[in-house]
Amino acid sequence: MKILFYLFFICSIKSYAQNGEIAHVSFNLNNEIINKDNRKIIEKNGEITFYIKGNYFRYNDNLEITNALQNEIEKLDLKSILDLMIYRNELIEKNIKNSEKNGNLKILQNFEVYKQIYIYEKENGSILKYPVTWLEVIECQ
Repeated sequence: MKILFYLFFICSIKSYAQNGEIAHVSFNLNNEIINKDNRKIIEKNGEITFYIKGNYFRYNDNLEITNALQNEIEKLDLKSILDLMIYRNELIEKNIKNSEKNGNLKILQNFEVYKQIYIYEKENGSILKYPVTWLEVIECQ
């Protein structure tokens, strides 16, 4: 019974990965100011997390950090955090409307919004491309 539950759970997560969308986000390519609202956090265990305007993105260490060329970057449609949030909210509204029709509400989590998110960082003359996961974090103030 547990096996069936886990298979169903995994299939349901994969089925909600949104239509292959890939998001490209600049960490500091556009001279974004590195401060408390926009920073890279490296943990003692080596985990890398980007904190950008209230959103956390953790480097997915199952995938490789690669170097990107400037001409590749120029061809990309770099998204802002606001773009990511607007798209996420549109998907949430769509899920709510669909739930009114079929009676099943799917709670969409940040990691389910895009198939993959890449964050680009200038470092020592190179442009690093980090595959990241958008974390679901609630901060208390």
